[in-house]
Amino acid sequence: MPDTFARDRIVAAQAILASIFASQKALRALAPEHSWAGLGNLLGDFGELLATDHYKLNKAPSGSGDYDARTADGRSVQIKTNFASSQIGFRGEADLLLVLGIKLDGSWEEIYFGPYLPVKQLARFSGRDNKHMIAVSKLRSLAAAITPSAATL
Repeated sequence: MPDTFARDRIVAAQAILASIFASQKALRALAPEHSWAGLGNLLGDFGELLATDHYKLNKAPSGSGDYDARTADGRSVQIKTNFASSQIGFRGEADLLLVLGIKLDGSWEEIYFGPYLPVKQLARFSGRDNKHMIAVSKLRSLAAAITPSAATL
């Protein structure tokens, strides 16, 4: 029989998970075009919601492969959402990359929104994960280096 601490911890974790699952159900009702499924997809769906609502991007159809949205002028955009990782992983090709950082209170910041190719050129390839990886700090530096005319999207 588990001790009181372990039992209380399990009960607390169950309550938190129940809250997350209830929130996912509410999010599905609010924005049914996103799956809001699984804990891993929750962050990604939130990033895509920000991209469509804040950046006015058009969500790509399911199964679009390398990209998640399109700009009004038709450019493809891969969207990455980060909470705590120091690295961003990505695969495939797109015209633009949008990387959003989510904070503990659910607020967010734009880490990078610009051309995809320079990011891919700076990234390292991880054969183990079969994807490119780039440090968030490198993305911030690249974003700062983009001239206003190049960053016009």
